[in-house]
This record gives sequence, C-alpha cells and structure tokens, in this order.
Amino acid sequence: MFKWLKRKKKGSMTIMTVLSLFILGACTVGPGETEAKSWKHELKQAEDLKYSEEVTEGLYKQFRKEEKGRLSFSGALEEIHSLSKVDAMDLYLSRNNKKVKPEEIRSIVNGVYSIDLEAVSELGVGKQTSTYPDDVLQRVRQALNGEVSDEAIIKMTKVEVMDLYWQTFEGKMTGDDMRKMINAIFGINLAGISGLEGTGVSLFSKNQWISRYDRDLFVVHTGADDVDVWVYPTDYFKDQTGLEENPRVLEVALTAFGFVYSEEKDALYYANPTGESVPDNFKGQTLGKIIEVIKEDYEGLN
Repeated sequence: MFKWLKRKKKGSMTIMTVLSLFILGACTVGPGETEAKSWKHELKQAEDLKYSEEVTEGLYKQFRKEEKGRLSFSGALEEIHSLSKVDAMDLYLSRNNKKVKPEEIRSIVNGVYSIDLEAVSELGVGKQTSTYPDDVLQRVRQALNGEVSDEAIIKMTKVEVMDLYWQTFEGKMTGDDMRKMINAIFGINLAGISGLEGTGVSLFSKNQWISRYDRDLFVVHTGADDVDVWVYPTDYFKDQTGLEENPRVLEVALTAFGFVYSEEKDALYYANPTGESVPDNFKGQTLGKIIEVIKEDYEGLN
C-alpha cells in the first residue's frame, strides 16, 4: 500500500524523511524562542505590575538591549518597579526614534500613569479651557494656518487641542515636551505626579485617581474644573491612628493657605475666589505642606 513511499531518485530524500524533518521542525524551538516564551509567560503571571503589560514589556526590552540580552525578566522587573514614572516614560519613549503620534502619547500616559486623557477630554473636566496659556493658543493657530478666535479654540475638546498642538512639533517631541503639553492643556502635571510616590499623599482629580498607594495617609481631591480642592484622611490613616478626621496639625498648616473646614465634604476645603482653575504653584504649596506634616508627625506610617 505504501510502496510509493519507498521509491526515491538518486540524491533526493524520501517523502517519509521530509515528513520526519517537518514534524521535528514543528516541535523544536530555538533557545531564543524558548527564552521569549519564558519571559512573556512571567509577564502574564506577574502580579501588582507598576506599569501596564505593554509598557513593562517595552521597558524590559530596552533594559535587555542595554545589557546586550544578559538580563532575566525577574531581575529587570525589580529595576522597572524602581523607576520613577517620569523615567519610565522617557525610557519607554527611547525604544526607537520614530515619530510618536498623539494617540500613542495618550496610550503611554495611560500605561505609565494610569491616567485616561481620552476620558478627561470626553468629560470636559480638568483645566478650564478659558485659561489656556498663550503658547497653546498660538500653536493651535499655527497648526490651522490661520486666524482662529479664542472662543473657537475653547469650544474644541482637549484631545483636538492636543492633536493640533502636537502638529507644530512635526513629531519631534521629547518626553519633557509631552509633559508640558499635557499640563498646559489638561492641567495634569505629570512631573509633579511622579514625585508623589512614597510621600503618603493620594491625588484624585479629573474624575479619576491620578496617584494612589496603599499606605498613603491623606487624599487631595480636586473638583472637575480644578477650581476647588479638599483634603481628607485615608482609611489607612484612620486605621493606624484611630482618628476619623484630619489631625489638628494639618488643619493649622492648611488654614494659612485659605483652607476652611467644610461640613458638607467633611474635609478641609479651598475654592479659588477668582473662579479660575487653581494655579500649579498653589497645588505645589498645598502638597508640599501636607508632605511636610507627614514627615514631621507621621513618617513611620507610610
């Protein structure tokens, strides 16, 4: 029945030999492929990743490139988790020199900071569009090649403004350029947020958590347009101290900045009397004072 399999021409392989080689080839993988499957499996199984799987994979590949391949995934993961968010963003961007499009920038911000800029834009929250700095207005006009009124720009979504702003750089944006752009348009200070890790302060803004860690002691919560802000203790702080409200030392410190106790919010509360978004320097002073109180009175808790 299988006599035809035995026939062969001089110098050629039998069909059976070819089949055998094909089967062996399908079942055998090289060391590089085995290694890739191994670390990708580790990535899928890893818990409590600091950054998204996509960003973590990109950072690992960059570390391996710098180490010329001699780096285990577990060893790299430790280094990746030690990176600040700013450093992680810049290292991820350094993977290649291609033009990074606006949607990719928003994806990277989500992967590194867990901040959804698309959602911020859709909700129309964050920095008031009426307070865009001149640089933003000028770049939007430059991208549109014409005179565009402030009112027309204000009516655009933040994502639309970001896309036009990006065009003026012709794709040649550094990580610092991107962070400045996002702060100017969305009112989200990525460099400042990166510095919050380990300070004991959580930040809720633009209807989402911007920065939060298990051992944080206080929450800084801003309104939809960043016009007002309130501060209250975390559940972790309450559990550790037995206090159900902000400690007196923090009340005294923030009262000097214009905060008052709000019974409605059960928190220390501040609203900008001008009705505009609270400026960055005020946010920085508030966060700095809270961190100072933590270091002086509650450093052992966080």
